[in-house]
Amino acid sequence: MLVPSDAEPVAPVGGFFERHDPDDAPGGPSVLEAWTGDRAWAAFVNARSAFAALVGTLPGATIWLPAFVCGDLVDPSFADRVRFYPVGEGFAPDLAGVEPGMVAGDLVLFVAWFGQPVGPGVQAFARRRTDLHIVEDRAQALAVGPASDNGWTLYSPRKLLGVADGGLLVAPAGPATLPRPDTSPDSAALWRAPLLRHDDPLGRNNAVWHIVNQGKEAAMAVTSEAMTERSLAILSRTSLSSLVGPRLANWRLLDRALHRWSVLPANLAVPSLGYVLKLEPDARDAVLTDLHAYRIFAAVHWPSIAGPAQDFPRETQWTRELITLPCDHRYGEADMVRMARRVEALLT
Repeated sequence: MLVPSDAEPVAPVGGFFERHDPDDAPGGPSVLEAWTGDRAWAAFVNARSAFAALVGTLPGATIWLPAFVCGDLVDPSFADRVRFYPVGEGFAPDLAGVEPGMVAGDLVLFVAWFGQPVGPGVQAFARRRTDLHIVEDRAQALAVGPASDNGWTLYSPRKLLGVADGGLLVAPAGPATLPRPDTSPDSAALWRAPLLRHDDPLGRNNAVWHIVNQGKEAAMAVTSEAMTERSLAILSRTSLSSLVGPRLANWRLLDRALHRWSVLPANLAVPSLGYVLKLEPDARDAVLTDLHAYRIFAAVHWPSIAGPAQDFPRETQWTRELITLPCDHRYGEADMVRMARRVEALLT
């Protein structure tokens, strides 16, 4: 195991976002404008609340989810209506065995895994099955293009930039029953961790704001609360391009050194959530341990998934193999080079 040097302290890389400083979106659409376009939308405190509210408008529908999705998305209020479908290599939905069981009025959720488009197969399915409610989960996606005309989209902005909360539910084109939040959130509690980190750029009090954020995330639940006004204002005042450009550039820097372990193809056209490696489980755990010792907070998506392990062994295995390296707009070339060298040293 590599041992970090006490002589050269560096600011932490990765982890949850500190409060974002907006740029007032010069010369391009804001994040909010790009995500919502001309469609109706509602802003909940988190994405799972937005999704649960939508499901609540469809009391008779079966809810079809990919097995490889965060288990937190499944709320007890509709868990008995959930059915799962498998995900193939390359994260392609495999609907062949389950589509015969989908009936008019059911809801089918697709995921833009690691920020990449859902693909032409999903788009063709949405065009063909206009009798279904199609939802595209873009919690990890910054910019993947327009949704299908009959599709809902779901965003979780705190996964992508420095807002404390938020779950945006964007309606399909045309008329739709759009659920809306009806209570106010505890803004001070939600914003405490991002503000503490913002005021500590070198991470001297890393342990403090990390614990505060863990408490905040543990308290997240399905509620009827709205997104905080502060988060909504940042989304409306931050240009999408200011986030997309740096993330793509950083991903490409990492890809030059680490492509042999990447799960995504080279020359991405849209930004990824992070740089995603696929490793043997023991190697994955060793890399995580060493990077965290160097305050490089790589992530796992996800430690556990919604689909039952016994029914979906491939998707369950990914929870032991995948690691996501941070490459977002907060960082530059020096951070990427340092991280790439560290990972290479551990794997070669």
